[in-house]
Amino acid sequence: MAKKNISKSLQTAIINLRSGDQKRMDQGIRVISSKGHVGIIKPLLDLLMNSKDSGLHRRIGELLSNIQDKDACGIIMGFVHDGKYKDIRTEILNSIWRSKLDYSAYISDFVSIAVAGDLIQSIECLTAIENMTGPFQEHDLLEAQLFLKEYHLERKEASDQKNEIISEIALFIKDQNDGVDADLLIE
Repeated sequence: MAKKNISKSLQTAIINLRSGDQKRMDQGIRVISSKGHVGIIKPLLDLLMNSKDSGLHRRIGELLSNIQDKDACGIIMGFVHDGKYKDIRTEILNSIWRSKLDYSAYISDFVSIAVAGDLIQSIECLTAIENMTGPFQEHDLLEAQLFLKEYHLERKEASDQKNEIISEIALFIKDQNDGVDADLLIE
């Protein structure tokens, strides 16, 4: 969303978060918590990328996971796929599974990220997938199966831990997909 769609108080809150002054940062967090808007997602993620403050990272993660607007799902998933944000992808994924929003429409995206990402990203994706309630679209489950099949055919030197995580994801997909061509799944 364009910055002009964000209220003046939210713009000030973002400036306060960037200030480095703990008192102003606390005020910014309070304002964003009470008056949140999906338009603040990008500024929050940009701040997350440019800050080394672990406390601020934790607080931004909490803000992201507390977003209630359903439109946020598509916006946040756009940032997950954006290479510019790859250094904070794990933190974004963490905020997703802690969220109360339903990301079921993105199940194949999470499988794709799990097979392509590192072990920690795979764990974050597994947790997000396990928290999905569905229902799932058949084409999304089939696409997820294809990602899993490709992983098992091309797996190079993945750790045993990652292979276990991917197997857990495959079992979840299989359970959701009993009525669809289940023989595509690798057991």
